[in-house]
Amino acid sequence: MSETRVETARLTLVPVSARYLDDLFAMFNEPVVIDWLFLTGPPTRDQLAARVAATEQFWRDNGYGLFCALEKATGRFVARVGAMPTPGVGRIEVAWSTVTAAHGKGYATEAAQAAIAHTFANSNLDALDCYLRPDNTASRRVAEKVGFVYQDTRYLYDRVLRYYKLPRPG
Repeated sequence: MSETRVETARLTLVPVSARYLDDLFAMFNEPVVIDWLFLTGPPTRDQLAARVAATEQFWRDNGYGLFCALEKATGRFVARVGAMPTPGVGRIEVAWSTVTAAHGKGYATEAAQAAIAHTFANSNLDALDCYLRPDNTASRRVAEKVGFVYQDTRYLYDRVLRYYKLPRPG
């Protein structure tokens, strides 16, 4: 896991780990990120540490998972992106969140493309899922740019979400 690195034109993707806990905590506490992701507020530091530990274990078990995206030019943390299990569904979804300062730069699309390619290359999954709030037009554009196709509307994570699917390239 620790040796996994995925390079894109502008980003280096490394597996989410405790090393990036401060960066993740800061991003999840940005007002815009809170608004998009959390119904009852962001995770506490301890809750986030537990999520990071679970993500590290997922990486060890599967060879893919959530990445931290770092800007090559500066080394700054700009996003969390990648594959994760969808609770109660038994499938794998791709998720992304970017720091507010990185919005509109195309980093989510660039990182998602790389994370998707890594996930398919390191798994036998037949498809990946994506769930988005109906009003999240920026994430909808990212999903469509990387190949996700809208399927239907579902209730998940205590809210109504648009469900997208991306079949394994063939």
